[in-house]
Parts: sequence; C-alpha cells; structure tokens
Amino acid sequence: MNKPEKILLIGNYPPPMCGWAIQTKLTVDELRRRGHVCEVLKINENRRVKSPEYVDVQHGLDYLRKVWRYASRGYRFNVHVNGMSNKGYWLAMAAVLTGRVVGRPALVTFHGGLSQNYFPRYDRSLIRLEFSALFHIAGEIACDSTFIKAAIEKYGLRPNKVKAIPTFSLQYMQFQPVKLPPDIENFLQRHQPVIFSYVSFRPEYRLEVMREGMIRYRERYPNGGFIWLGFPAKEFPAAEEFVKNWPKDEREGLLLLGNVAHDEFLTLLARSLLNLRTPACDGVSASVLESLALGVPVVASENGKRPAGVLTYADTDATDMCQKLVYATENYEELTSGLRSNRNGTAEEDNIKLMADWLSGVLHSADDQHVPAPAQTV
Repeated sequence: MNKPEKILLIGNYPPPMCGWAIQTKLTVDELRRRGHVCEVLKINENRRVKSPEYVDVQHGLDYLRKVWRYASRGYRFNVHVNGMSNKGYWLAMAAVLTGRVVGRPALVTFHGGLSQNYFPRYDRSLIRLEFSALFHIAGEIACDSTFIKAAIEKYGLRPNKVKAIPTFSLQYMQFQPVKLPPDIENFLQRHQPVIFSYVSFRPEYRLEVMREGMIRYRERYPNGGFIWLGFPAKEFPAAEEFVKNWPKDEREGLLLLGNVAHDEFLTLLARSLLNLRTPACDGVSASVLESLALGVPVVASENGKRPAGVLTYADTDATDMCQKLVYATENYEELTSGLRSNRNGTAEEDNIKLMADWLSGVLHSADDQHVPAPAQTV
C-alpha cells in the first residue's frame, strides 16, 4: 500500500441500520483494515448521539464547523447523497465546495434510481442546475449502476468522472440467523403466507396503496400476514397512528416493526414467503438483492430497472400489486426454482473492495470496464 489516505465519509451510519449505513460501515472497516485513516461524519438519525464509532452532528453550524475542521487536517471527503432530499443536497454541496476550496475535490457517492424527486432533470429548471453544479464541482462520482452513470453523464460530465460501483456486496449476506423475539415468532406462527416489506413513512413508499393491496390479498388468503419493517424511531409514531384506526381484522394481519439489526432483518426475510418492494425511486435496492440471494421471490413496483426474476406491478395500482402477489404465492415453487437456476453471481461480488479501492485512489478511470452492467448486478 502507498501512503495511507485520510478520508472522511459523510453519510448514514448505524444505528439505525439501512442500506446506506451498511455500506458505510463495511467500507470504513475495509479502509481501516488497509491502514488508512478513516472517520465518519454521521448525518442520519441519532447523529446527535455522541459515540466513539463516528463523529456526531448537533446542528447545521456544527456540521459546517466539522467539515472545515477535517478539511484543514488534510482529509478528503466522500459524501453520500440522493435525489430525494433537499437538505441532503445542501449538506453534500457544502462538502464539495469545501473540498474545492482546500484543493482536495470531494468524492460523491450518489444513491437511488431514475424516478427521484430531483433526479434526473434535463430541463432548464433550477433543480437541474443545482445537481449539475454538484456533479461538476465534485472530484469524482460513484453510483449504483451503469444506467445511473449514464443519466449523470447527461449533465455534461465526462464518462471517466463517474464510476459505477454497486452498493450491494457479498458482505451483506454474511449473517448469523438469530432467535426472533416472541411477538415476531407468534406472528409467523399465526399467519401464513407472510409477506415482508422494508418501508419508511414517506410518500414514495405508497403505504395507502400497500394497504389497499393487502386488503385485496387477504380476501384471497384470509390468514395471510404482512410485516412492515424499517421505520426509524422518528417515523414509528406516525406509522402507528396510520394503522391504529384500521378495522381489527386488518390490524391483526399486520406486524409493525421499527429498525432492527441486520442479522434479525435477514433472519426474518428468509422466513417470509415473499418480499414486497414499493418505492419506484430506489434504483438498485439492497433488500431486493438480499431477497434474491436468499431465494425469496420479490414483487416490486416497476421502475424499468428491476433484476431478472422480480415480478413487477404498476407503481400506484393496488389491484395490479395484489394480482402479482397472488401469482407469486400460487407459483412459489416455480419462482424459487427459477431463482436457484438463474443465480448471476451478485451475492459473490466484493463491491466493498471496489468502493475502498475508489476512495483510496486504487481504482482508476481505466478500471471502469470491469464493473458489471446493470442487467447482471441490479
């Protein structure tokens, strides 16, 4: 290894656990294993909680102070962002501007797909100009797949500035099955079939559409159960409020959970019949790829880029959602057999290594060609 790099990752870090946070933690571990100096500026939930695992952020001014402090100490930034959050955009812009000022252009990791609130835009809107500025000021950009790379390049970027490095990696599937809490175990025993969904209390998750699809599905399978999992602590009260006035039968068919540890997440997913994925803005979803690696069939909203083997439905159509869930239930053996025979190696790819290579300067522009195309990696 050459001289150790000093890297500050700005993004999600557990707790709570999510796809971004898993990637950040695994990448930090890999960079430190290689001897690099690596710190995390945590910007997701629990960011105000002080911990030796990461650098806390108390408020906006505190964020700016800490960004400047690490820049003055010689750190290069890697900031995570998507096209769904206005606040997230400005946090990223502050980091990339600081990187330019100190002469170490920041590396931007861009998440999400092609149906986000603010991305992609090719009109003359202010939003397009804002993201164009972010992309151009950044030193380099990594995204989840080659089709997102192509969309970013349309902002006028040269191809070798944008790297396609899938978020999902073989480390995501390295877990130990755990004993589930009694309330979850009781729900699994009382309900069959069980359908798993990783959700948040945000518009793109289409909870009203999900509810209507669930009602229709349980007309066909009265004993069916649904698990909504993943709500951060700040969203969980709103989720409870959303369901509290449902009819008793509906409420009994739903298990509402918050954010859980990754081992528990995959244990529960593996014991479910199907995985229902609702947001169409997600692009490359870690939970979808985890399902496929576990052999759990996936029904997902159509976004034009779902992996082979995923059954898709029209984004806002509860009837279509229900029909695909029924089809997947009735043809479960055929679908799981197809998943076993069509494994494409995604779960064996070490994309954490590629991300660590990119952040430490090992992965150069000429290496783009070895990154798999989206049809094989999504």
